[in-house]
Amino acid sequence: MISVVTPSFNQSDWLRLCVASVADQAGVEHEHLVQDARSADGTQDWLARDNRVVAVSEPDHGMYDAINRGLRRATGEICAYLNCDEQYLPATLARVAAYFRDHPEVDLLFGDVILVDENGQPVSYRRTVLPDRAHIRAAHLNTTS
Repeated sequence: MISVVTPSFNQSDWLRLCVASVADQAGVEHEHLVQDARSADGTQDWLARDNRVVAVSEPDHGMYDAINRGLRRATGEICAYLNCDEQYLPATLARVAAYFRDHPEVDLLFGDVILVDENGQPVSYRRTVLPDRAHIRAAHLNTTS
């Protein structure tokens, strides 16, 4: 199973698209944990009733604290985070699961990004550059929350 954690704060319209993109992932068991920081934009009106997500609404200390709170609740063998203004393309999670299955020596995956405008129209494509080991260690392993 794949656990997807989404931090959220006052981004209801984008969050709806994010939730739909995760819910539409076929071919792989997954859970979507939305960690909301008590949004005041209507998010709480629909989020708690959306059975496609496990929603928690509580104060946090920012996006990374919210991600860590969600990861602590995750039950999947594979964990991911997807920001509330982001969406997965179809079959993303199935491809992730297949890659980890076929490459058990791999611990981390990340991918390219298609940036879109407020109307969902693509504006640019960013190819991900593989960071060196020192950068990964400095940026991610020595943080607390």
